[in-house]
Amino acid sequence: MKICGAILGKKLWIVSIVFILCFCFYAQAAEWKLLIDASAMGRGRFNGWVNQFAIHPTKANFIYAATEGAGVLISENGGSNWTPKNEGFTMASEGTVSGYHVRCMAVDPRKPEIMYAGMAAFGVFKSIDSGSNWVAMSDGLGDTFTKVMALHPANPDILYLGTDGGGVHRRNVNSGTWKEISEGLKNTYIKAIVMDPKDPKIIYVGTDGGLAKTTDGGDQWTIINNGITSRYVLCIAIDPKNPNVLYAGTDGGGLFKTENGGSGWTNIGGEIWMARSTADEGSNPSEEQLVPIVSSIAVNPINPSIVYAANSKGVLRSPDGGKTWSKINIGLTDTDIKSLGINPNPPIKIYASTGNSRIFVYTEE
Repeated sequence: MKICGAILGKKLWIVSIVFILCFCFYAQAAEWKLLIDASAMGRGRFNGWVNQFAIHPTKANFIYAATEGAGVLISENGGSNWTPKNEGFTMASEGTVSGYHVRCMAVDPRKPEIMYAGMAAFGVFKSIDSGSNWVAMSDGLGDTFTKVMALHPANPDILYLGTDGGGVHRRNVNSGTWKEISEGLKNTYIKAIVMDPKDPKIIYVGTDGGLAKTTDGGDQWTIINNGITSRYVLCIAIDPKNPNVLYAGTDGGGLFKTENGGSGWTNIGGEIWMARSTADEGSNPSEEQLVPIVSSIAVNPINPSIVYAANSKGVLRSPDGGKTWSKINIGLTDTDIKSLGINPNPPIKIYASTGNSRIFVYTEE
């Protein structure tokens, strides 16, 4: 019996070791891979960061990036190579802000060759040939600074634009001009915008003054700050399968979640979001003031319980809708994350851009 017990104990020990090794191998396999850094762009130097990623609706390897300085970058091979597509854009030429500053973009899901891009101070441009040529379509916008853009996946005939100081604008992409639709907003500095994937008339925006919602396509907005302790909202993400579930990242309050379409919000994650505030970007790093901040969020489209959130300390992943979080920084040699993008086609891939002109990819196992 003692011999049998010893043999059994040895087998259990071996099984345990094998399990641990497999677990460690799995953990190491899920790591970030560097796709590009500033030196890789040569003449078309990528000298900023990606403000927004967009993915082709049917070709998973086609990735679009709206960048700060290099304009629109397009990759046709999953991010291994990038090509600037800026013909027709207006170039900024004032000292350190020279270059093509594209703040936001959208791809028509029905006709992916049609794309829209919002430039920092030069309005909105349209391409009908997958970004090879761009034409201005800013009539009615005036001197508006573009910030964020939304095109509904099922009804892409209406384009929404959030601006820095000019509120929200709406345009029928086939005809007409831009119209400001800011009735009910308490703040016109729009930092984030998402649309309900099941109802194109339901839209959420994050502003310098909190969150707002419309249920009529933007004709009237309602403030939905119940439970939000920091009104400086940087990003919003919506559950694609249950649009009543949303996440809002803030500068100063961390991350918030609603399960009732914004009627009430709950803070999730506590102090794990401590990072340097965007308001302190010009400060001395040795004297930085850390606050709970979330700069970007992405929801796994196949399994929405998996959520990713980022700030200047890297990326965190939740497997349970925000109840628990763990860092996924392995391979992430630069943790100052400016934006996240997610490929909706399996295998799920998350793209991250940093303030030091690097783009990384993480494949969900």
